[in-house]
Amino acid sequence: MSKLKYVTDVFLDDFKTNFKSKYLPLYMKGDKEKIREIFSNSENVLESSFEFEYEELVLESVDSDASIKNIQIIWESLRGLSITEAENKKVWVALENTYYVDYHLDQLKMITGKKKEASIMSRTIFNNGNKRSLMINNISILWWIAYYTYDERLEDPYYYTKRFLSGSYRGNAVAYFSSNLVSNKEIVLGTLEAIYELIDENKMIENRFSYSNANKILNLVGGVVVLDFLSKDEIKNIVKENLLNTEKIKLIE
Repeated sequence: MSKLKYVTDVFLDDFKTNFKSKYLPLYMKGDKEKIREIFSNSENVLESSFEFEYEELVLESVDSDASIKNIQIIWESLRGLSITEAENKKVWVALENTYYVDYHLDQLKMITGKKKEASIMSRTIFNNGNKRSLMINNISILWWIAYYTYDERLEDPYYYTKRFLSGSYRGNAVAYFSSNLVSNKEIVLGTLEAIYELIDENKMIENRFSYSNANKILNLVGGVVVLDFLSKDEIKNIVKENLLNTEKIKLIE
């Protein structure tokens, strides 16, 4: 069994404040040994009493099916985390630079374009607000997608997970799961079922507005009724009846 790690408050402050000048070059070069040295320092990283079965993540650069495999690995290993623990940036900063550093660096290596530095920063430190950052960080995104989409009532509990990953899941995760409206799993699963039924009925093509517009619909409804009191099927019906009439949805004529 492995111990869950977390960074100290003092180190996290330094890591975030001085990241661009002090730490960014290490990630640009993929200097794993130096990163390991920093994150093996007991003044920077501590161990909690939480134990889990560690399994190495699959590198996306060598396996096109890595995303679903890694979400299953993270969920099966760390599903015992409480919501409070899973929202704690100190945990994810530690995990992505210790147990899962190979995967983290592999993800960073695949980033291209003029915004590479900014992307490395956003995936490594929490600089976008906590909830949004959880959907950008290379490790926490895996846990949170599983948390919201795993449905143990289904024959295949990962059905919604696999459907969500079939699209541009990173952008969709930020657009959808970053919303403060998204907290109740029944709301999420009802929304996803509505979206995928509309797709399977050949009425629309998935894009990020499928998710963000569903949030807008429910936000309006939430001004009239308490969404948490609605069932998954009631949420599904509300989204399905209204989503095709919203802007920037890709309709199939």
